[in-house]
Amino acid sequence: MAEAKKEVRLVILAKFKEDATAEKIEEAITEYAKLVDVIPAMNSFHWGNDESEKVNLHLHEGYTHIFESSFDSIEGVQEYEDHPDHAVFEKLLLSCTEKLLAFTYQPITVNLHK
Repeated sequence: MAEAKKEVRLVILAKFKEDATAEKIEEAITEYAKLVDVIPAMNSFHWGNDESEKVNLHLHEGYTHIFESSFDSIEGVQEYEDHPDHAVFEKLLLSCTEKLLAFTYQPITVNLHK
């Protein structure tokens, strides 16, 4: 029996350059969001701003944005990475970020109530 494919998520933390304009950041987010419609392996896209200060947690180390995408498998992540539209987006994102942190993982659900 073939092993079932497991959902995989890609999380990227972004620290934008000091001179990155709000318009350039918005353009990068919009272009990232468009990938979900052109890369079949990409199931979803979510993003948000760091809100650590609201809970007095200051461990963000300058990262201001988080992006999360989901895929059906690790092969789907590779398909996303190899897609020509991803290469165009990546160039845009790299042009306006000082630092990126990427993490690919398979979510593990903890069910404490059986």
